[in-house]
Amino acid sequence: MAQDASGMRIHSRSVSDFLAAQRALLSNFCRLDFDGARLQPTGWNRFKPFTTLRTNPEFEHVVIVVRFDIESTEQPSETVLVNYKTVGYYDSNDGYSTISGNDKVVFRIQEQNRNMMVTEIAPKAPHVSPRAALEWMNMRMNDSTTTDLERAHLKDAIVAVSKLVTPPHAQ
Repeated sequence: MAQDASGMRIHSRSVSDFLAAQRALLSNFCRLDFDGARLQPTGWNRFKPFTTLRTNPEFEHVVIVVRFDIESTEQPSETVLVNYKTVGYYDSNDGYSTISGNDKVVFRIQEQNRNMMVTEIAPKAPHVSPRAALEWMNMRMNDSTTTDLERAHLKDAIVAVSKLVTPPHAQ
């Protein structure tokens, strides 16, 4: 087992291979999240090859994003930042808010049995595409456990998020 200059163990791989493995892991994890897998009832099963987390982390809101970028580093680290271009935010209690900006998520990654694994996410909220958010919102509308207040929030959110999926000139 080797260590890089920071003292991090990199299990018989070069620093560049270690960094590439981290990037590949996060690329797969973030793509699944962007596509809305965490919002689907059985979607967490698709994450299991990439994480030590046994269950989907509890979340109170959903962040709607149009892209993500994994920050590049030159030295191995157990934490890697992913930057998201945010366009909105949905909370079942407060409804939909348009928020344009950037959101950073910290992923803690550890190597276990020569496999890179996500061990922690902060913040825990799913970061999904507008299309995935719409699919989830429509699913929530048809769910018998959805309250009348949330249905009202969802109706407004569906109208707003639909505009992100279908540009105004195409309507």
